[in-house]
Amino acid sequence: MMVRNEAQTLEKGLRLARPHVDEIVVIDTGSTDGTQEIARRYADVFEEIEWPGSFAEARNYTFEKASGDFIFVLDGDEYLPDAQHWKRVRKALRNPRLAALQVLIRNLLPDGQIIAADRMWQERVFRNDPEIRFEGRVHHQVHDALVAHMARTGREVRRVEAEIIHTGYALSKEKMAQKYTTRIDLLKQEYEHPRAARYRAYYGYQLGVVYFVLHEYEEAASLFNELEYAYLSPDNAFYTHLLAAQTGLKINNIPMALVHSNEMLTINREEPVAYYTTGLALLGARQIGDGVLMLLEAFNVNDAAGSSVRFVLSTDELLRVLSIVCGKIGLEDHARVFNSLRGEETFNPEIVKALITSLKTGIVHAEMRGAA
Repeated sequence: MMVRNEAQTLEKGLRLARPHVDEIVVIDTGSTDGTQEIARRYADVFEEIEWPGSFAEARNYTFEKASGDFIFVLDGDEYLPDAQHWKRVRKALRNPRLAALQVLIRNLLPDGQIIAADRMWQERVFRNDPEIRFEGRVHHQVHDALVAHMARTGREVRRVEAEIIHTGYALSKEKMAQKYTTRIDLLKQEYEHPRAARYRAYYGYQLGVVYFVLHEYEEAASLFNELEYAYLSPDNAFYTHLLAAQTGLKINNIPMALVHSNEMLTINREEPVAYYTTGLALLGARQIGDGVLMLLEAFNVNDAAGSSVRFVLSTDELLRVLSIVCGKIGLEDHARVFNSLRGEETFNPEIVKALITSLKTGIVHAEMRGAA
């Protein structure tokens, strides 16, 4: 771990890790909240260093201090809650051809949002080899080093069914501002002076994320509209288009929201949030029937997918939106039923399916009457 001012979250991660690892290395980069005292209680190796102005440099310093055959990277606001997941990781390390392991990162989000969970695979366990090191002053990356290592050794990256809980996005508005404002200058430097076009796209995407998180929507919109998305990975491109579409909705730039929503559906039609955002954009464009149909499709796709997608929608929030929309277009009976289902831990899915079918039928009939 490299940490700074993680006193509120650090102990949980260290306490849960301690029984399952051979060595804990914690490098503090300038905490002022008592993080050091917590780290000392658990760490086998603990040092305090001056912040080097680079996340990669600080991360690589922690690697230099590790003596194990493999290194598991955690941040100070993360933890593995399940002991069985630790056991799966240790079992996976027996593979002699292993270069690194991907584990599932689940980002906790504030309550009351349409997205209930954000989940993605990420390399977090690495063979302790001097060749495997991070690059980048902020949002540091290890991809290129791993590719070179695998090409030289014939080793590979595998996935393991283990989940890290990341709490860093479930903060108050004030704490989010404190955490992310400091990254803007570093991201701008990487974006304006990239090593290659793909790095410019990547750091532009990350800078856009920070602008969005800080509610600086005009800056985010300008950035999202000039990015070269072809240089992003499909997952990063999808997420960037999602934020761009939401930004368009925030600033009432409906054409922008529609363009980026369409790009989301082009990249991945399995993600329910693509239909949800498209629905809102269509409603903003006064295409009421198509907008409601997209919101209904978001519900269907979300229900069918369960937790297998990256962006799992909040059923309660989706029902709330459907209730409001139905009320505004005069479908009071549908609005009442959608609202009555909110807050229930379980409800008969057939009720919702019947409601959706009748609503779709009503919309189609209404549009046919309008066309006639």
